[in-house]
Amino acid sequence: MRIALAAPHPRLGAVAANAAALLEARAGAARQGAALLLAPLASLSGAPAAALACFPDFRAACEVALARLAAATADGGPGLVVGLPWAEGAVLHEGLALLEGGRVVARRACHRLLAAQEGVFAPGPSPGPVAFRGLRLGLMAGADLDDPAVPETLAETGAELLVSLSATPFRRKPADRAIDRAVPRVVETGLPLLALNLHAAQGEAIWPGGGFALNADCALAARWPEAADGLWLTEWRAGPQGWACAPQPLPPLEAEPARLWRALAFALAEAVARGGFSGVLVDPAQGEAAALCAALAAPLPVWPAEAAGAEAGHAREAALWAEAEARRALLVNAADKTALALGEGQRAGHFAPLRDLFRTELAALAVAHGLPAPPGDAGTDGLLRGLLEEHKGVDALAAGGYDPGEVPELWRRMAGAAGSRRRAPEGPRLSRHGFGRDPIGHGFTHATTE
Repeated sequence: MRIALAAPHPRLGAVAANAAALLEARAGAARQGAALLLAPLASLSGAPAAALACFPDFRAACEVALARLAAATADGGPGLVVGLPWAEGAVLHEGLALLEGGRVVARRACHRLLAAQEGVFAPGPSPGPVAFRGLRLGLMAGADLDDPAVPETLAETGAELLVSLSATPFRRKPADRAIDRAVPRVVETGLPLLALNLHAAQGEAIWPGGGFALNADCALAARWPEAADGLWLTEWRAGPQGWACAPQPLPPLEAEPARLWRALAFALAEAVARGGFSGVLVDPAQGEAAALCAALAAPLPVWPAEAAGAEAGHAREAALWAEAEARRALLVNAADKTALALGEGQRAGHFAPLRDLFRTELAALAVAHGLPAPPGDAGTDGLLRGLLEEHKGVDALAAGGYDPGEVPELWRRMAGAAGSRRRAPEGPRLSRHGFGRDPIGHGFTHATTE
């Protein structure tokens, strides 16, 4: 059985366009002789689906598009699995739908929810396998792969192939971390596994894409690189030991500097495309970081702002906004994580691609791409990293060589900059500890002496 996997770039809410892209991918899968086309979670709705799923009209649009896709499968060509939200009475779910023979054969809701889904979606029941042309598929939606009970239940109820279709955001981790998380599920169940992640960018989130196939002996039979477009074809054969994927040549793993650069450039390009902007406007007065943003924006049209001059403060920011509006350009803010932490820099801008990178990280990224390095203080960045990402106390920081006397003042500056951060433009979140809606005016100073 040939199983194809697709990596369209679904746009949140653009349901008809997303459905058209899925139909185009299905036609390509049919030409390659595939029996089934898999698309990731949120491939029909776009992500994050929780942003719109509470609106009945949005869910209705998803159902209309789903019916259109289901009707297309009546031609005897490939079956189709897509991701979308739906309602069951007063309960909302996000998950996967299997389409075959002109109808919706089955739905499988996410059993384990990510933080972005909680509060909107309810977890579905632990899923059972679904039959497809003689193969019992163990469909797992979203984070279900991370719950050992889900694949165990699927194996116990007759699944022959585990299929994980997810929307896991980009993180500064090795690209093969998803494979490492999947290996225990294969060991526990003795079943092969086929996985595909969403490739898209929306606001602060980047979903890097990529996929892989593990056979029942945990051998990596195939891997699809992150950010790969088009169709990926896998071939499965049934034997005495169950189903197995025919091995494919494995592409090299992407080095971390290149992986990070690609993710940032993709997020910036998607922000331009999704916002209908004509290009990117960069303020040269923001220094080396502005040059880094301009390089990330290539090959988009990039214009240096002309509003620099002698203007400062609010007048300067107003001039930048006016120029962006006149050009219909996306105004890029070059603020980094260090600047946001300490309340530095201007607030004008539609998008801040560097906002989850410390200044010292920008320097390393710039050097790797032959650009001038933004000036940074390794000591301040080290303290900020210890406080924000490693959650270290004063004693632990002092043991690491940092001056404990600097911590209270740095903490006060961060707390005082919370309001400024709320006015900063959004940008891609690259870690679990990127700045969000942190509280304004709290009284903890981190080194309370009372």
